[in-house]
Parts: sequence; structure tokens; C-alpha cells
Amino acid sequence: MSHNLCALPKEQQERVEVEKAAAYAVWKERNGHLASAESEASQHKGELSSYFLEQVSRYKRG
Repeated sequence: MSHNLCALPKEQQERVEVEKAAAYAVWKERNGHLASAESEASQHKGELSSYFLEQVSRYKRG
């Protein structure tokens, strides 16, 4: 199954990118490449920063 992410509204595209960044940050933390996944939250602005932290928490649990 494939999805065309370009068809999504800009806001949803940004949220998908933040989710990917959160998953990657957790991976880097687990593999010793990053001290804390939360430290990368500052790379995201406004509401996306808090969304990033929510996603980091989600990926750490999962």
C-alpha cells in the first residue's frame, strides 16, 4: 500500500515530518548517538515542538 503524502494539507505534511524526526531521535538515543531524544525538540517551532515531545514519548513506550 502506498500513500501520496504530497496530497495531504501542508499542516499534516509537517506533522508527518515531525513524527519521522521523533522516531529517528529515539532510534539515535537507543543506539548511543544522542544523549536525549528530547534535546532535538528545539529544532521544531511552536506547536510542533510540543507535538515532537509527544511523539518521542510515544516511540519510547512502543
